[in-house]
Amino acid sequence: MVLTVLSLFDGISCGRLALDRLGIECKYYASEVDKYAIAVAKEQYPDTTHLGDVRNVRYVRHTKQIVCDTGVYDVGDIDLLIGGSPCQGFSSCGHHTDFAHEQSRLIYEFERIRNEVRPRYMLLENVHMKQESRELISEMMASTPLVKLFDVNSDKWVCHNRRRLYWTNIPWNPDDVHTTHPLHLKDLIGDGYEGVYMRLHGALKKDPNEARKWVPNRKVAQTITKSRYFQNSTLKVNGEETHYTIEHLEQLQTLPVGYTAPAGSKTQRAGCIGNCWTVAVIEDIFRGMLI
Repeated sequence: MVLTVLSLFDGISCGRLALDRLGIECKYYASEVDKYAIAVAKEQYPDTTHLGDVRNVRYVRHTKQIVCDTGVYDVGDIDLLIGGSPCQGFSSCGHHTDFAHEQSRLIYEFERIRNEVRPRYMLLENVHMKQESRELISEMMASTPLVKLFDVNSDKWVCHNRRRLYWTNIPWNPDDVHTTHPLHLKDLIGDGYEGVYMRLHGALKKDPNEARKWVPNRKVAQTITKSRYFQNSTLKVNGEETHYTIEHLEQLQTLPVGYTAPAGSKTQRAGCIGNCWTVAVIEDIFRGMLI
């Protein structure tokens, strides 16, 4: 099986990593604008064709070409369209500006390109959001046959509390979990792990010194953010307070250790990791294409 894949908001190419782990060969076209994420993707998958800004990507059906910032490409039919559009306006940690948010309204670019491409398979990912917003997105996606919405937490695949919404027409049972990743933080952190100081968003706005809660032997990490330290939990290991390492963060997203090294600094690596998909979840979704 060789798939032609168009990935929008590609980030660090977690979609391709998931396909790779399943042994699915592909011709991979990626739209991304963040230079640090692109550096990771280019290092890990140098044969990917990069397209530039999603707003300038067009698929021309009668010629089966992609027209974009970097050129014109003869691609044929697109088998799989994927994307995790920016979520700032939808996130429960944000201000619920939803579709009016400058980044979140980029979901309309996914919708436009999906209508141009008419892919065999599609996957759209976003954060947990209020019912009104998810219903509007579901209405958008409904013209692709058999699309379903799945509300899934990554904690069944790895010790990471990361609740996300997935719209896809790939056959998938989220209760059929395949994973080899640690399901308890003590298995990730190792000997000496005692618990976490969880961040409390409401308290953070009032008093940063009171913005955390001690939870001994907590099983799963809170949803990691783009910041390596600020807004991420503090660990207690062998009586000392410490932070997740970059390697821990990569493992919480089920990336290979060292995968994000091409991004450069720890700050930029953490940013890439906080924005990316939990690869093991995507891998199980894509597994449905093998049926």
